[in-house]
Amino acid sequence: MSKRKFETQTLSEVLLNFSSQKQIAKGLKEIKINDLWKKIMGPNIAAYTQNVRLDKETLYIKIKSPTLKEELRFGHDKILKLLNNTYRKAEIKKIIFH
Repeated sequence: MSKRKFETQTLSEVLLNFSSQKQIAKGLKEIKINDLWKKIMGPNIAAYTQNVRLDKETLYIKIKSPTLKEELRFGHDKILKLLNNTYRKAEIKKIIFH
């Protein structure tokens, strides 16, 4: 039988190890992106947003209103700049409104 060696860890170290697991990290990233979208765009636009997901360097956003979708397309560059300035972990290169 082998003896296990237990090292003491701080709570922050345990949470960091736990959150860096692939499945959990992906879920946390999705939550952060959704919260970031709501924070930057505000509650009015967030109310018309059904789905926000980041896949590689592209942010996919499903908008319920066709009129709002077109308006957001016009402000694509400004929105992209705001998102990248606030979310520093991943560079978002493109936004697709669908």
